[in-house]
Amino acid sequence: MGAELASAYSRRFDVMNRGFSGYNTDHALKVVHNILPQAHPQQVAVRFLVIWFGANDANKNPIQAQYVPPDRFKKNLLEIINHPVVTVHSPNIILITPPPFEETMLVKLQEEWGVTPPTRKAADAQEYAELVKEVGKEAGVPVLDVWSAFMEKAGWKAGDPLPIPGTLELGKSKELEELSYDGLHVSPQGYRIVFSELVKLINEKWPEYPPYKMPYAVKVQWEKDMGAEFWDVKNTI
Repeated sequence: MGAELASAYSRRFDVMNRGFSGYNTDHALKVVHNILPQAHPQQVAVRFLVIWFGANDANKNPIQAQYVPPDRFKKNLLEIINHPVVTVHSPNIILITPPPFEETMLVKLQEEWGVTPPTRKAADAQEYAELVKEVGKEAGVPVLDVWSAFMEKAGWKAGDPLPIPGTLELGKSKELEELSYDGLHVSPQGYRIVFSELVKLINEKWPEYPPYKMPYAVKVQWEKDMGAEFWDVKNTI
């Protein structure tokens, strides 16, 4: 997804991916001051900040030691949003919910890793997705609800009967299997959905920053001579 975003904002923004394998929000608070660049009014300013946590925070397996209880998870997200190294940039912030978990695939994954049960539960992903939405509402920050987008692809939406797709009780969900290559990590097909939903959100909330259509930050004369129509609005999405 990072490559697609870089393409969408080529010559407009620099897109930086700061993903850390295995990290939860506790870890993020310890390193956030090392992740973001120092603000400089003429050189460096973060225009957008996408914060995506929850899948590891929801992991209750004591051996992996990733679990962050709901109250602390929400507190951590709020602290990240309001951290001085973030606020100095005044960025447009987007929160992303964790994706659904597919339990049958996760059982196999833990066997491959040599980790004993319990594994992540489908209901845990749902819970932490709701927590992210609560934080978004409290902080006034838009939320990209990946959990719901994936579940709709699996044929389930809020209000439908339980259990939800992804549980051991229902067996493997073919749809969720296509969106996650191991029951936890998003597949290329899943990232296409995430990217599509992110573009929709940006166009809705910040129409002045349209992917593929923003004016180039720098142009030489021959590019200027060809006109803004050619360079800035030729592509559509």
